[in-house]
Amino acid sequence: MSAPAALVTGGSAGIGLATAAMLVDKGWSVTLVGRDRDKLLSAAAELGTDRVHVVAANLASDVAKDVIAEHVRRHARLDLLVNNAGAGLIGPIQQKTSKELDLELTLNLRSAVRLIQEALPQLNEAARSNGASWIINVSSMTATETPPYASVYSATKAALVALSSSLHAELSPDGIHVTALTPGLVDTPGTSWAPEQTRDRMIPAEDVAGAVRFLLGQTPRCFVPVLPLVAAGAGMHEMVNWRALG
Repeated sequence: MSAPAALVTGGSAGIGLATAAMLVDKGWSVTLVGRDRDKLLSAAAELGTDRVHVVAANLASDVAKDVIAEHVRRHARLDLLVNNAGAGLIGPIQQKTSKELDLELTLNLRSAVRLIQEALPQLNEAARSNGASWIINVSSMTATETPPYASVYSATKAALVALSSSLHAELSPDGIHVTALTPGLVDTPGTSWAPEQTRDRMIPAEDVAGAVRFLLGQTPRCFVPVLPLVAAGAGMHEMVNWRALG
């Protein structure tokens, strides 16, 4: 039997790369998806196995069908879809351009929906054959803490939580496990804007990958629709002066 296979978006760094490294360590085959082919190839080389495939694609465009098809051509199966690609543009709502609005809505939410739609035949087959398959949507604690100057980003991340909850009700009877991860600030290149003094309090990307490992380790009868990951203290409002950033 071939190794289980996962597709991870935003896979060239941060949470995506840490998750891919965990999966490779567990014997999985992985497809990394991102915009920059050179960064993807560098990430694949870092993982050090021919079980890693890369697909350079702009998920803000309607490329989901092609991305899933390329993954299946390489690995012949899909057991886990990790929707991790996203963009967070901090600033006053009055100054957000139509282009910025469309990017956040499309990349953070629409791309996840389209990938899920295209992946479902393979995920259903994996669940029938092996008892379970997984969709993990990387949301954010901003879905509930909703800081100022991050309104659209927070809205898209809250939508991912609602999407995951509804899909759990829809897909769990077929053995597909759907989870929204809602981490607080994670120490990745994507949070380079945060004050340097907060970095030693941020969640390591490897801990988010560990949450994925936890989800994969549960019995087929245990479902986890939402999984929060938080840092010490009262929360993100305590760690970051959002108004200063705005």
